[in-house]
Amino acid sequence: MNFEVVRSLGSSSIVPPAPVPGAVSGDGFARQQLKRQPWVDVLKGLGIIFVVVGHITYNQLLVKTIFMFHMPLFFLLGGWLHNPERSQGGYLKAKTRSLLVPYLCFLVVLWPLELLVAFPDQRWTGAWVLTSLIKPMLLGGPLLTGFAAVFWFVTCYFLTQQLMHFLLRRYSMRQCALISSLMLVCAYVNALLLPQLWLPWSANVVLIAAPIYFIGYCARFREISGLTPVVLIVALAAAALNVLGYHNAFDMKAVDYGFPVVTLISALACIAVLAVIARHLQSNVLGRALAAIGGASMTIMFLHQFVQLVMAKEFGVSQALPRMVGALLLCFLIHRLLKKSPLTARLFLGMRAA
Repeated sequence: MNFEVVRSLGSSSIVPPAPVPGAVSGDGFARQQLKRQPWVDVLKGLGIIFVVVGHITYNQLLVKTIFMFHMPLFFLLGGWLHNPERSQGGYLKAKTRSLLVPYLCFLVVLWPLELLVAFPDQRWTGAWVLTSLIKPMLLGGPLLTGFAAVFWFVTCYFLTQQLMHFLLRRYSMRQCALISSLMLVCAYVNALLLPQLWLPWSANVVLIAAPIYFIGYCARFREISGLTPVVLIVALAAAALNVLGYHNAFDMKAVDYGFPVVTLISALACIAVLAVIARHLQSNVLGRALAAIGGASMTIMFLHQFVQLVMAKEFGVSQALPRMVGALLLCFLIHRLLKKSPLTARLFLGMRAA
């Protein structure tokens, strides 16, 4: 796969910024200090809204279109923001704190609740606890459903980050591109020939997630201000495939990656369009609201299924729109509440203690 395609994600005005004085150059890329850009949080906000909508809407065409790009978006953003300077051990420790600790805390709360709701009359015998409670919590991935259905993403994201951090520190960009290409081929073999094969923590999905993450890393330090006609045409054509009844969508948890390469390029084009939209929204009121939602995106990721399913099953809210709005607002408020206490911020949000 030609990873140079990432350089055309924005407009022809995409130009790398001037090198930072004293920056160490390696693998052809300046290892500059990453400065957080407001539009990144706006894009995360848009992304998590699409995640919520995709899980709740009854419109299957909309679902397929959203699934074309919503999960690749977060992996690509992870690569965009990745800084390989930290040691492997330090990086492992930091991401364990920020991802795995909240994952475990939310899982310990939500998975037993899911079982209580799904099997209200079940006797919790030792054997049942081992197979239905402990085993899914240990292996994760597709074994987690209902309230915890989206938890596969967190472990897959963690494994992807650790793998790419190792590769980017040890190998040249050319070698990383080759390894990513080989992983992409293996991902399609998994999806097309062995779709039922899965590994704990959705580790097999790393085969598709890591190349997307690497594309994001390759595109870092690029100024996104507009779109080339080609990117816009590709994004529109990608959506048109779903309108025409073709399955041009990623369902990463289910190891369904759509058309080999075509759906991946479709996802990149759609993400590029959203990135430009985020770039233009970042300075207005809507952009600031989306950025705030983006800042709470991981909490919304963890909790939105719980909130919307409780609204549907316990309170009889069958309409999709109230559940979408309720899930976003309640999860955002819960995030703000968790942030107020140093203990809950550390356990559920992965924030470092002050």
